Amino acid sequence: MEVVTKRRLPQNLCGYANISEVPRPFVEEVEVGNGASATPPMRVRVPRALREFALVPILVVVVLLVLAGVSIVGDQAHGAFFASARRLLGHYIGASSATGTLTAVATGLVTVTSITFSVLLLAVQQTASSLSPVVFDQFVRRRTNQVYLGLFVGLALYSYVVMAAVQPKTPPIIGAFFATVLTVVALGCLLFLVYSTIDQMRPDNVMRQLHDRAVAAHEREGRIVARTRRTSTSTAPVNAELRADTFGYVESVDLDRIERAMGAGGGSGVADPGSRPEVEILVAIGDQVVLGALLARVRHPDRAEAQRICRELANALPVSPAPDIDFDPSTAVRDISNIGWTSGSTSKHNPAIAGQALHALRDLGARWLIEGERVGDESASVVYPDRDVETLLEAVYSAAVVARESRQHQQAVRVLQTYRFLAELASPPLVERIRRDVAALQDELDRLPASPAVDRERTCLDRALALDDLGAGPGTGRGARRATVS
Repeated sequence: MEVVTKRRLPQNLCGYANISEVPRPFVEEVEVGNGASATPPMRVRVPRALREFALVPILVVVVLLVLAGVSIVGDQAHGAFFASARRLLGHYIGASSATGTLTAVATGLVTVTSITFSVLLLAVQQTASSLSPVVFDQFVRRRTNQVYLGLFVGLALYSYVVMAAVQPKTPPIIGAFFATVLTVVALGCLLFLVYSTIDQMRPDNVMRQLHDRAVAAHEREGRIVARTRRTSTSTAPVNAELRADTFGYVESVDLDRIERAMGAGGGSGVADPGSRPEVEILVAIGDQVVLGALLARVRHPDRAEAQRICRELANALPVSPAPDIDFDPSTAVRDISNIGWTSGSTSKHNPAIAGQALHALRDLGARWLIEGERVGDESASVVYPDRDVETLLEAVYSAAVVARESRQHQQAVRVLQTYRFLAELASPPLVERIRRDVAALQDELDRLPASPAVDRERTCLDRALALDDLGAGPGTGRGARRATVS
């Protein structure tokens, strides 16, 4: 490995209360090829790999290997029960053809599986190139696909294991019978796999999966949001800051670990309640971070204790090479927005898919705006940003921009209707955000082709925002909408 001299920042960026205290890059010998990207610890990577893909196939393979062991015992045991079972199954599986059956199943299944999955992956790749790379992620995460893959791999291993244990005087009748039955099941599943893959590649299903994952991730993130506060309430000085030592995405937030670290410092004994220790997390799950980016601040009267808490924060905020869509709703929202952008822009000119993307965003906005601010009964001394609604409004704004870029007046109408719908549900601060976005879009909307529908929706939206500013119409609308949805 070639060793060269490079400039690097200190690896531990916890002990600096301000970026001005971070020393200038110093000279250090490093090995070329050492990855500077995020590498989460095994305690994070292994559970994530099992959760996303590996667990279901492994379980199916283990079940079939256990069945192989049972088949071997049944073929070689001399008990009365096993002997009668072999005689019964011998009417369907001949003793002379049992080994040949296992050989045909093993070799044929490997060939069929490799060809089928190669063709299906080509279909997935084609859809991913036209929509978004997230299609690959959806394909491997779907449980039925994982079951099918585990069945094909496990059945091939089953056949090889049973063949390896064949004795000259004990033909594998029971093993061949199970292999024949499972092969019929696997070939039937192959038909369902082909159909389900085609069904999964339909744009509306791709959008629905992203929508459902965003809803589920928002609920999971809500457990963290409900246990934290949105703004700082501590007057204690900032005596430590946590900065990223790599680039990647915030994987998760271990709130329990943060609370334990703060409790170990005895911060509850501070006389002034306003100056109690507090951790202010500045990034949300799924946010992009780079080397030196500020992740969190620690407010504590004692500088040494603040630095100790900061070191625990480094383990409580792991950085991953890729976002975890199971806990990060913003990634799903951005994927929906990207599909709508590419489909609605001049590169694709597919307003139908762009409309489906906006439909999904509108439903997410309805769900998230109705629930209001997510606050628990007892918040921990941790500040955590809740940016899901902001990310969604940015996606709606992007849909308006791309509608102007492709000069699709029908998509512009949908965007204006979405803004009006969300304004009826939003709280006053979010209504003000919508008002600013609509004001910034006026020049873009003026460049659209002449359309009575666009003019009508612009007028309706202006009236709705004006009424909301006066505290009239949308206030009633918000209550009516909430009552209808609940």
